[in-house]
Amino acid sequence: MSLATINSYSALRGTQREFEVTMILRPDTNKEGIQSLVARIQAIFDSNGGRMQKIDNWGLRTLAYPIQSQRKGIYLYVRFLGGSDMVKELERNFRIYPEVVRYLTVMVDENVNPEARPSDIDEEALDAASESAPDPIEVAAEKARAEAEAAAAEAAAAEAAAAEAAAADAPAPATENTENDNG
Repeated sequence: MSLATINSYSALRGTQREFEVTMILRPDTNKEGIQSLVARIQAIFDSNGGRMQKIDNWGLRTLAYPIQSQRKGIYLYVRFLGGSDMVKELERNFRIYPEVVRYLTVMVDENVNPEARPSDIDEEALDAASESAPDPIEVAAEKARAEAEAAAAEAAAAEAAAAEAAAADAPAPATENTENDNG
């Protein structure tokens, strides 16, 4: 008896398991690279009877520690229905695909009726997953930098206004009249 047969006996007939996988891709992965990875994942699902439930691109993020000399990575999240043999094939492809730096697959639910969990995946969702969002840490740093520049400009304007007001309040220098009209 094969391992796949044993695993299929542990699940109820007509049900699948629900998994989620989070991948970290190289930060220089472009839209076409992400699209080819998503197409490869979709092909694995189609050939193994699985179904993608959700796909989400979390964008470029700073990693907690360097992985393969990379300090940043693009996070891609996929939720799907399938069997454990499909997960093995999926992870085998992740190891082969050069853009995938790390991945983590977790079983969310067991014995799920596929008809009870409709998929919200369409072409628009797949295209949106291919777009990379900016790094939230860089966005926050840019916002803080812009706020600091605005505060510095405001302080300089207030200082210039105070100097101008001080100059207007100062008494005008007295002019001496040295000409004698009584001469």
